[in-house]
Amino acid sequence: MRAAVTREAGIIKVEEVADPIMAPDQIKVKIAYTGICGTDPENLEQRFGLMPPESYKQARILGHEASGTIVEIGKDIKGNFKIGQRVAMNFRSACGHCYYCQNGMEHFCLTAEGSSGSFAEYAVYPESAIYPLQDDVSLEVGALLEPVSVAVHAIDQAKVRTGSSVAICGGGPIGLLCLEVALKAGAAKTLLSEPIPAKRELAKKLGADVTVDPFKEDIIAVGKKMTNGRGFDVVIDASGSVKAAKDCLSLADNKGLILWAAVYGTDVEIGVSPFLIFAKELTITSTFVSPYSFPRALALLPKLELKPLITDIMPLEDVQKAFALHKTGKSIKILLKP
Repeated sequence: MRAAVTREAGIIKVEEVADPIMAPDQIKVKIAYTGICGTDPENLEQRFGLMPPESYKQARILGHEASGTIVEIGKDIKGNFKIGQRVAMNFRSACGHCYYCQNGMEHFCLTAEGSSGSFAEYAVYPESAIYPLQDDVSLEVGALLEPVSVAVHAIDQAKVRTGSSVAICGGGPIGLLCLEVALKAGAAKTLLSEPIPAKRELAKKLGADVTVDPFKEDIIAVGKKMTNGRGFDVVIDASGSVKAAKDCLSLADNKGLILWAAVYGTDVEIGVSPFLIFAKELTITSTFVSPYSFPRALALLPKLELKPLITDIMPLEDVQKAFALHKTGKSIKILLKP
């Protein structure tokens, strides 16, 4: 099969490789579309904090946001799956029996099983990672199931309630998805900060009450004016900017909740005033992947405006160009088509 393989930092090329070997309890999927995630460039450049250094010593097939059709079903599969069925996939499957799985924390599973990498014609997945798509959900939109699940978990963590005021820093895929899911959760007043005009324009179309260019406007002043001087109930950083993450403290109202929903470098530190936390009784939390969120994300796929987030669809052979385009920050979601 054809697959985009990385063997050294920053270089990824399409090669002919063997099809992934399917275990009896796995399902083989012909990949239709696979998205580039913000963590993929970090993995490509061998600087993703969660990856052990030794993992970069071997050739790898990246990619974890994907949709496709089932082409082979393992003999031990118990679910009612069919050849030709349209599906979207999680990239990992928890074991269900370790300490974390048994204590409601499957995303910290000690022996989670991963997929074979979706920047390829075919990939194999555990049965629990396969989600059939509704007839009214396209394969393009289906490829966004994993990032939608991330936004669902983020809004869970942020405790957005009916009538909440929410500020979001960053108009990339996760920021915009958090905006849409927050609105579905009942957010009544929303602000999104983003320097790129096209992304701000899309945020307005998706329902943001106010958008701000943080390079040209005082986001704190705008936020205070918008909330009658109080600040927001919930503030989310989805930009990865250290300044934005720190601005969240000033954007939050008394007893506000701050959610750092981006991936920061392992060497990044953000100065926080303990007195400010004490005086405003703030909560600072984070979000990590999307435990127990896929069924709800799947149900939301036809309810969200997802097609406008897909700004580019490129053939797998153009994977290096796709990564270069992603680096410019001008695209929102780039899909590769094997």
